[in-house]
Amino acid sequence: MPNRPLTKNIVILGIPPVDLLNIAGPTEAFRIANTLADKYYPYQVELVSPGPDKEIKSESGISVLGQSVLADKKWRTPNIDTLIVTTNIASFGLYPAMAIEWMRTQASRVRRICTVSSGIFALAQTGMLEGKRVATHWRVMEEFSKLHPGVHVEERPIWVKDGKIYSSAGMSAGIDLALNLIADDHGEALAGEVTKELVLFLRRPADQAQLSYSLLAQYSGQRSIKALQPWIHEHLSQELSVDVLADRLAMSRSTLIRIFKHELNTTPAKYIENIRMEAAQRFLQMTSMNLDKIAMKCGFTSADVFRRVFQRNLGISPLAYREQHSKQE
Repeated sequence: MPNRPLTKNIVILGIPPVDLLNIAGPTEAFRIANTLADKYYPYQVELVSPGPDKEIKSESGISVLGQSVLADKKWRTPNIDTLIVTTNIASFGLYPAMAIEWMRTQASRVRRICTVSSGIFALAQTGMLEGKRVATHWRVMEEFSKLHPGVHVEERPIWVKDGKIYSSAGMSAGIDLALNLIADDHGEALAGEVTKELVLFLRRPADQAQLSYSLLAQYSGQRSIKALQPWIHEHLSQELSVDVLADRLAMSRSTLIRIFKHELNTTPAKYIENIRMEAAQRFLQMTSMNLDKIAMKCGFTSADVFRRVFQRNLGISPLAYREQHSKQE
């Protein structure tokens, strides 16, 4: 009989004021993993306050209670698998000295140290991020780089792994990070089931841009463009020519082209290519599918066409891209 996987202790250090989603998002992902796992609990999650009391205030005015505070004896020599640090997106200032020193002592003890959004500012004060690649919310990248010039901020990804340090852009990206931790620990199947329970459109890999083409399309004031977007994702493997899209929206080619130019500053053909590229990057990072299958699923007419388009857009071949990201893991 195979050994049952050991429960992994996840500690979330919430340094107030916090953004609630940065705590609730990952917590819910781990909770759902527990409910879906077969006859065991993969995770035990504990929310910790830096003190002096258990209350952790949020920017929204709603407070949450941690299960404990750092001053408790249990945190002197804790058994932690994964430490997640989060605070508010606008918190650039001083953090509790006890919290900074405690995080520093955990550097060699825990398997993974993660930050959600501006939690990276607090972790950087420990000194353990010097020379590391990190991610944070797009709004605070410039401020972080000014304060910590020895840390390399990746501008594009929603989350980054460098050694045992995982950092994410925060908000919904904290959920993506948690889902990928689940996939690392217990496989793609469980992570996929959790994603479905969360009713997410998709689980995004690390290299997914914070401001994707799909998101930019949702800025459009045209209802027709917004309605077309999910349909495109559902029919990516099919022909998506200008004529097909125009017929879908019951408008002329010229009207469709004009709307795309005005609303998205691009052509329908280039928009489709960009969406196919984003999908291909996800398949390369998150699956072992061969290029023929990826090309088919993403709507490229052949693996050769896929290679040429990928090389032209990213300056790297699909296989080199896959190898590069597997090495980063």
